[in-house]
Order: sequence, then structure tokens, then C-alpha cells
Amino acid sequence: MTDPLAPPLNPWRHAAAVRHFLGHFGLAAGAPDHLQLEKVLFHFSRLPYENISKIVKLNHHFRTIERIRLPEEVMDDYVRHNLGGTCFSLSFFLQCILLHLGYSAYIVMADMGSRRNVHCALIVELQGGKFLVDPGYLLTRAMAFHRDRSSIHTSPQSGVELRYDHARERYALSTFDRQVKKLRYTFEDRSAPPAEFLQHWLDSFYQGMMHGICLTQLRAEGLVYLHDDYLQIATPEGKRKRRLKQEYPRVVSQLFAIAPEWIERAQVALAENMELEKVHGIYRPGPLGTEKGRENETR
Repeated sequence: MTDPLAPPLNPWRHAAAVRHFLGHFGLAAGAPDHLQLEKVLFHFSRLPYENISKIVKLNHHFRTIERIRLPEEVMDDYVRHNLGGTCFSLSFFLQCILLHLGYSAYIVMADMGSRRNVHCALIVELQGGKFLVDPGYLLTRAMAFHRDRSSIHTSPQSGVELRYDHARERYALSTFDRQVKKLRYTFEDRSAPPAEFLQHWLDSFYQGMMHGICLTQLRAEGLVYLHDDYLQIATPEGKRKRRLKQEYPRVVSQLFAIAPEWIERAQVALAENMELEKVHGIYRPGPLGTEKGRENETR
């Protein structure tokens, strides 16, 4: 990957999207402190994690750089259609917002099991410390991290632990509830250069997570997660799971307030995109098919 592809990822070119975000949520630029950061993260978490928009965009721009969704498109699609994005588009948009507000923030790449550089998040340097910010996992708070001790963030539905793994020489993020603890990803505290980040972003369009519809959203009642027809709702009382077998677009629309037309477009695009992958010799079957696997899918 060469530098000519890097300019689209210049955060300073996306001031209009930042103004749109701040205006839509009624946020005023203030001092780049913890309080302002928490306000930004709270409102940014309203943007759902979803790959519907990514699947549809890939269908129109299968092998060109135009398949990425930059902040202006992400914000416009949220306001008009209640769409959001995946970790790449969300992390870059959030980085743009934070930089324009005066924060020091950089993107890091993360590994999920044996899959390298398939997830990304942000590190914010603030008042002498470093904080992990992860819109792909819908973390509503920044997590301080250190080499010598773990950080814990809890919600009514689940908890998140961030610790340094001295054996791997990487930070590890895990989620846990009353029954189980799961390692989600590991990362190095290393800023990903724009050209490198863009290459991983472009590669992400051909990962297994793009072979099925996936949506996640935080609600007052819990965390709602959907992968294909597998629905899980995590609440303080536990997890409820079921299959969506009938009237899929209508039911998904009711759950996530996304028009059924978008669901239908994504369903058509999924089949076409997989055929295009086979034509181009890049098709890789999705690695996860069981209910347990679906909960660990690429973010």
C-alpha cells in the first residue's frame, strides 16, 4: 500500500461531518477533558454497529476504494436511515471528532484469535494517561489501561476487562458475565499509519463477517445482537436467544428501526457479493456458523 491512498483518511478533511455530529446531538466544543470525552462517547454509541451499509456499499464498489464509508456518509446515513457502521468506519469517524475537539487520539489494529488486523479501536492520550475507546464494541466509556494492573468496566448486562498479557506482550480485552469470560481481541499500543489502516479497512470487506447480516445496539433494556437469523438480547437477568424465521426484514426493522428496504437490499447484495468473491478468487467461507461462533464474529 502506498501513500497516494492515504489522503481520504486525513481527519482534517472531515470537519463538516464533525460539525454535523456535534450539531445533531447538541454538543458544544469544550475543553478536551474526561467529561467532554464521556459526553462524546455516550452520544456516539447511538450509532449502531451494523454491516448492512457495508454490504450494500461493497455491492456497488466491489474492487475500488470507494467502497469505504467516510464520516460524512456515516453521519448522513445515521440521521436519514438510523445506520451506523463497522469498527473501521466508526473508529475513523470517532477519531476525526476527537481530533477536532483537541484530543490526542490514534487508531490501533487488533487481532481476534488467529485472525490478524481484523478489528480496530482508538487510544486517547489524556492528562498523562492512556485510554482505550472502542466504538466497534459499543463501549460507552473510555478504559484506562496500564501494564501493571487490569482495568474493569461493568454494565448491567456484562463486564469488560482490559489487561496486559506479559507472555504475548500485548493488551487483551475480554468480556464476562456471571457464567463465562471470553477473550475478544489483543492489540499492541502502536499507532497504525493511515496507509496501513486503509489497507486493513479495504481487506475487511472480504472477511467472513461480510457473509451475513450483523447488527448490535445498546438499549436501555440491554444489548441487542443479531447475526443472520440468530438474535440475542443480554439483560441483567441473563441472555435471551431465538431464531428469526419469518418476515425477516420486517422483524429486523422493528428491532433496529432500519427500513425493511435496507434489509432486503443487503440480502440481495450478500448473494451477489459472494459470487463476485468467487469470480475474483478471494472467497473464503465464513469461519463461524454455530451460535457460540456467532457471538465471537469479527467486529
